[in-house]
This record gives sequence, structure tokens and C-alpha cells, in this order.
Amino acid sequence: VAAIVTQPAARRDRGKKLTLSPLANYALERGFSSHLIFTPQRAGDDTFLSDLKALQPQLCITAAYGNILPTKFLDIPSFGTVNIHPSLLPFYRGAAPVQRALQDGVKQTGVSLAFTVRALDAGPIIATRTIQVDDHIKGCAPLIVLIIS
Repeated sequence: VAAIVTQPAARRDRGKKLTLSPLANYALERGFSSHLIFTPQRAGDDTFLSDLKALQPQLCITAAYGNILPTKFLDIPSFGTVNIHPSLLPFYRGAAPVQRALQDGVKQTGVSLAFTVRALDAGPIIATRTIQVDDHIKGCAPLIVLIIS
């Protein structure tokens, strides 16, 4: 991992204390260098893009970003950007795919890896992994984490 990009610090909890994102905290607790944790306000921020380009990444991997990435970002990694998406694309694109699938009563859901393009969750699909939805999953908080090997 050459760098981590996450949400900027935000005011959280009752005291509205300025707090790093859970991902930034996780990385710092495990010794990841703070100068390689980027927290841009927007993915199209020129300073952020310049810093990212200087790292010369071959591949970027995104998860739960929720916005369309600008072409200036997508053009940086030589092998492209891959998104880990918590549904079986092309179904349940966009926000809350897990919740929508469970609300619709699907019997099977999963995770998809897809190349990122300028449209939301519309890039070529690389791989999918499915999971059967049972009563245990329906009773859990709507979070499904699958490891693709």
C-alpha cells in the first residue's frame, strides 16, 4: 500500500470533537505513515492529485467512496482504478446496495470487483463472489464483508 485516501477529519459524537476517519485511525495504529494518508475535501483537488501522481501508482482500489471520480484522478494509475462494490453488479448500483437488496428480499447477494469509469458503478466487471442470504444475515446489521481470493 503506497498511500491511503480517506475522508477528512470531521466533528463527531456528542462533544463534536474533530476526529480522524476510522480508516485513518486504523492505519495510524498499525504504523502507517501519516504523510501518506490523504484526506482531500474532493477527489478532484489539484494539490491532492499532484501528490497522488507523484507516487506513480499502478493501481488504485476504492471502496464505499460514493461519488463519481473525476477523469483527472482515473487517468493517474497506469492499470486503472478498481472498485470493491457490495452487490452483484449490475444490480443495486449507487448508495445503499446491501440495504436495497435485503429490502427486496433477494436470496443471493455478494460483492463485485469492477473497473471504475466516469459513471457510477458502470465499469467492466472483473469478478464477483456470491453469498446466500439467510435469516441470520437478514437479522444482522446491513454490512456484508466478503474476501475475494
